[in-house]
Amino acid sequence: MDVRKKWIDTGSDYYSKEETISDVKKNFDIRRYYSAEGSPAIIDTIATQVIIQSHLNPLNEGKYDKKIHMPIETVVNTGSIVEWEGNKWIIVSNIDNLQAYKTASMIKSNNTLQFYDSTSTLHSIPCIISKGSISLDEQKIISTLDSEIAIQISNTSITRQIPMNYVFKLGLRNYTVTDIDDITVNGLLLIKMVYSEVEQVFPSYSLTILNGDSTSTQQGNTIQLNVQVKDHDVILSPTPSVIYISSDITKTMVSSTGLISTLSVGTSTITCKLQSDNTIFDTFVVNVEAIPVVETYTLELTGSIQPDSEIKSGQVKTYTCVKKNSLGVVVSGAEFDFSVIPGTTLLSAYTFTVLNNTQISLKANQYTYYIDLFAVDRSDATLTVSKHIKLRSVL
Repeated sequence: MDVRKKWIDTGSDYYSKEETISDVKKNFDIRRYYSAEGSPAIIDTIATQVIIQSHLNPLNEGKYDKKIHMPIETVVNTGSIVEWEGNKWIIVSNIDNLQAYKTASMIKSNNTLQFYDSTSTLHSIPCIISKGSISLDEQKIISTLDSEIAIQISNTSITRQIPMNYVFKLGLRNYTVTDIDDITVNGLLLIKMVYSEVEQVFPSYSLTILNGDSTSTQQGNTIQLNVQVKDHDVILSPTPSVIYISSDITKTMVSSTGLISTLSVGTSTITCKLQSDNTIFDTFVVNVEAIPVVETYTLELTGSIQPDSEIKSGQVKTYTCVKKNSLGVVVSGAEFDFSVIPGTTLLSAYTFTVLNNTQISLKANQYTYYIDLFAVDRSDATLTVSKHIKLRSVL
């Protein structure tokens, strides 16, 4: 297939043979995929296959821009950023829509502006710096003094935040913005800067979690993190946006406001990062502990002879008190104090004898009488048990 190198030159024989837009588009697609001028590029973050050409007219070879030819469906504007062959280029011309493809001029970025916007986010802005003059077209020359430089950048919502008198460090020198032109070239900002004795001061942010390094808390509790952000030694208020990340969301979850919810037993690390620069961060370790199990106990009081709720005159019964946990297991070593209500004197209705720390004996004398036998846990006076007992005469 005879594919000519200068097919895009409107003065070539090959161009004159193209009869329809579809023919031109077909030939363009062949050229961008199979010719030496075809090349992959990224236009405003979108990858595409394009054709890059130097100037075809020998009289214009001194110009330092290149022609880029793009598919007709390409979304591109003056000021668009093209990434090609490891460099960034800026579209500096209007976009020519040739129906079958689009064409524009682009210039390679030769420097980068470091700029912090109003949200403290650092942006690296590709730019074209000229000293002495800018000559995109031999008929239009912008002259500058030796101490001045002229800069072209894309006109975006970020770059429009650059204020007058902002100081940039470029190479070994500092320059102050003296003029910003957003009218002359739609899609570009043309900026003039002059040499400045004042240095560009970059923010120096630090982030600290004021709660300390770590904490231990029971499962189910919440913790509110308090974060402080400084620029150099100045506390920023309001605090810039931060993000929170839990290293183990099965142990802890953290909200966008820094509220930690503890979910299960274990250790996790909460990382708090400055949203505009995730290299600035602090960490907080949370050790989640199990909720202590509060053991419950009960007392049981039983007589040696059943029924133990009645004692006949002259009969003696031994009563034993035991302490049990929630599983019904007897707790060893428990001791108790015993008492009888209403109390009577010896040799009246009953005889009461303490046998040891867990047992007493009761003897019924010759009366019919009702008493309540009480046992109290010596280690916890709130644990008590009682038994209602009838003392019955033999009559």
